[in-house]
Amino acid sequence: MRLFPILIFLFSACTPRPVLTQVYDDFHDQSLFQGLLWGGDIGAFTTNTSRQLQLNATSSGSSTLFFTPNNPSNNWECSFWLRLNLSPSSLNFGRLYLFADESDLLLAPNALYLEFGEAGSQDAPKLFGRQNGNDSLLAVGPAGSIAAAFQLFFAFKCNNGVYTLETRTSMAAASNLWLSGQLPWLPAGPYAGLAFVYTSSNVQNFYFDDLYFGPIQEPLISKVIFTELMTDPEPQQGLPNTEYIELYNAGIQAQQLNGFVLNDVSGSCTLPSYWLLPGCYTTLVGTGKSAGFDPAKTIEVAAFPSLNNTGEPISLVHPLGTQIDLIHYNMNWYQDTAKQEGGFSLERCSLQDPCSAADNWRASQAQQGGTPGLPNSVLTILPDTSAAQLLFAAVRDSNLVAFGFSEPMDSASLALADIAFSENIGLFSRTVLPFQQLQNGAQLLLLFQEALPKSQVIDVSLSWSADCWGNQSNYQTSLIRYEEPTLGELCINEILFDPPSNGSDFIEIYNSSNKYLRLAQCSIGNGQVSYPITKQAIGPQEHLALCPDTVFLKDYYPHTNTKQIAIQALPFFYNDSGTCALYCNGLLLDQLNYAHTWHSPLLTDTEGVSLERLDTKMPTQSAQNWFSAAQNIGFATPGSANSQQLGSKQKGALYLVNPEFSPDQDGYHDFLEIHYELPAPNMLVQATIFTVGGQLVKQLCSNELFGTSGLLIWDGSTEYGSIANTGIYILEFKAFSTDPSLFFNRRLSFARCIKH
Repeated sequence: MRLFPILIFLFSACTPRPVLTQVYDDFHDQSLFQGLLWGGDIGAFTTNTSRQLQLNATSSGSSTLFFTPNNPSNNWECSFWLRLNLSPSSLNFGRLYLFADESDLLLAPNALYLEFGEAGSQDAPKLFGRQNGNDSLLAVGPAGSIAAAFQLFFAFKCNNGVYTLETRTSMAAASNLWLSGQLPWLPAGPYAGLAFVYTSSNVQNFYFDDLYFGPIQEPLISKVIFTELMTDPEPQQGLPNTEYIELYNAGIQAQQLNGFVLNDVSGSCTLPSYWLLPGCYTTLVGTGKSAGFDPAKTIEVAAFPSLNNTGEPISLVHPLGTQIDLIHYNMNWYQDTAKQEGGFSLERCSLQDPCSAADNWRASQAQQGGTPGLPNSVLTILPDTSAAQLLFAAVRDSNLVAFGFSEPMDSASLALADIAFSENIGLFSRTVLPFQQLQNGAQLLLLFQEALPKSQVIDVSLSWSADCWGNQSNYQTSLIRYEEPTLGELCINEILFDPPSNGSDFIEIYNSSNKYLRLAQCSIGNGQVSYPITKQAIGPQEHLALCPDTVFLKDYYPHTNTKQIAIQALPFFYNDSGTCALYCNGLLLDQLNYAHTWHSPLLTDTEGVSLERLDTKMPTQSAQNWFSAAQNIGFATPGSANSQQLGSKQKGALYLVNPEFSPDQDGYHDFLEIHYELPAPNMLVQATIFTVGGQLVKQLCSNELFGTSGLLIWDGSTEYGSIANTGIYILEFKAFSTDPSLFFNRRLSFARCIKH
């Protein structure tokens, strides 16, 4: 031996060493002086770039390394990986000392060891016992099993003197029993370790890794789980500009990660050797990407996946094929729109959650953007004692009903839950989905034999169901099979195109039918661009106001119906004139070409004033069918019935809904509503307002072609743009035809008054 190894040996032999109940070493720290402390010929070994222990001697000879495990109980195990890149012989072989009474393993008087290599072609692993310097062969493995270069995983187990030696070619391969028997005595000794004997041509051909020494590890189900994902590291907050995945061992025994497979939608990669101790974290990064992370808690993984920023499923699979953990993350898991833009990781909240999904993940609260290798910033140790909420019960097809919950549900409870309906809607089959594989957010699906009735409210109750924590609850809700809007059922009912400086445009639509209408395929446009409507449905005779800023609507307009408004991106609407169009499934349902001149002439400033539709049954494009919202209700009614509406239609050839009007923008008789019925179509009409003294006040129309029925509106303005004074006025209405026998002429009086 060289001088340096001897000095290290003497120093180690004279230095107090901790006695360990369990020993682990995967040489991840690439050091023999951290974690498990080794003694002996340390200078003859190195830890290579694959983070394996490798012989690195300069000339032929022998080299040993030892450590100090605890004295054995009656139940113990030693497992390891060994590679001899040579054909073993009497001059080139290795030993694994299970116990020795001196640190100089080759010369220890009493020992128990496994030997790998001998002369000839029948090389096999052998078990030796040494007493008082005399070696006894206790067992021999399969002849020729290690006659050539090999690399194998070994596990030697001893229970009350009964031993076995099992091998496997990889962590995913099945085990083979190579040795078994009864020890003639129970070994004892404070030391264990390696001894290699080699010629000058093999000074670097011995490798060792994945050491475990301690109580026999029972084949428990692995509890390694995902605890943190950095899918989009930019903009950096303080962590390296690197994607990473964090794992945590939630089990009670150490887990060797060698052979575990990480899968995403683009492929898979295999984890290298690493002992993940119970209650500890490790961070997975790509090859050469570990700079800036804790080196003792970080694993570089070849072919590390490129994580999708918007979401994807990722899974961890045991070498034997068992899926250990699966999550299907997406942007909603951040629950923070600012942090989902990048620079912050997704962190798991509870490490004990039986079904970890969206409810158990949050954006990291750490200032540097994440906590790789450390407890999560959103960590909670409290169990969930609240039952899940029913988020929706939706009819997704003519005969398919889907139920979604606020957190994952226990599959068995959903499979057995009582389901009852207020109507007899026939037989159905039930499907319960795994919580990681929801169908558009739904975990429970009901498939009915017959199609469900359209636009009918059906009450449903779901009893005796529980979430994954065991919290039970009963649910009551209703189902509706919505219908697609057709022409004339959904219309534009109110528009604000000139909002105040601190506000936003809004569009109100109205369902004039008795149907429950689906809005999923509908959109709002301006003739150039359009945006899908975010609200999913609208009920019969319901209004729905769509606005990018619903807070503005609620704060600015006191008559806003907060239950009938929705956040909605809208195209640009010009303040003077423009187009608003309503589409559904590619069909133009309604279109309004508005103009600011449609506003009441009483208003000197129309900023913040909406135009309201007077009658949904009248043509959308008629200027006579729109009027400024009343001042006394705040100049707009988002989500509510319009302040300006036409009165009930009466029978007769020509009539006024009200014989008096007061154009003062208070929402009460703000305009004169003139209904007409003509004796024939295509008649030319003249309609004029006079004072009682016969002076012209307003020419409403002159020789215009009218249909058989309709209406005219007088807003109180004169020919000169001013507002008519109070008093009595005369309406003269004349209709002419090319047929001389057809003529219609009526005069009606009315009052322009001031409301008291």
